[in-house]
Amino acid sequence: MSRDESELIKRIVEATLSKLNRTPLYVAKYPVGIDACVQYLGSLANVEANDVGVIGIHGTGGIGKTTVPKALCNNFADDFEGSSFLANVRETSQQYYGLVQLQETLLFDMLGDQNLKVGSTHRRINIIRERLCHKSVLLILDNVDQLDQLETLAGGQDWFGPGSRVIITAKMSTS
Repeated sequence: MSRDESELIKRIVEATLSKLNRTPLYVAKYPVGIDACVQYLGSLANVEANDVGVIGIHGTGGIGKTTVPKALCNNFADDFEGSSFLANVRETSQQYYGLVQLQETLLFDMLGDQNLKVGSTHRRINIIRERLCHKSVLLILDNVDQLDQLETLAGGQDWFGPGSRVIITAKMSTS
């Protein structure tokens, strides 16, 4: 067996294990009517397309801005090489080292490497961009309220490979 074949087998095994080890997200106790919303969001996401798509969902609290993308992630994560659902971005980013924690979670979810520790947020941005720019990923950023959160976690469409989808939820301001 050549080196190329063994490398290919290793990559296939890693990809298979990552899909088998993926635990679905808890969606809701009584997910009444969610299927139609997930189907609609899935059609907007157009997971077969080869571009990098970004979808924004905003509205008042309690309308399913978090629940529907969770269900979408459960239904479509296997169609991507990596996926990550980053919940409560606003609240987490306000904590000490919150954006660092979110970046590490994103990298772990996408790459499965627990040992990937980098000192600065700016270096981690480069790692996200360099390691994910050739992968088709599904990234869901829940409850974003600041531009720096978005720039630190999903800075541009060139950060992700063809076929990637980024879904961003945000609460509508009441003032």
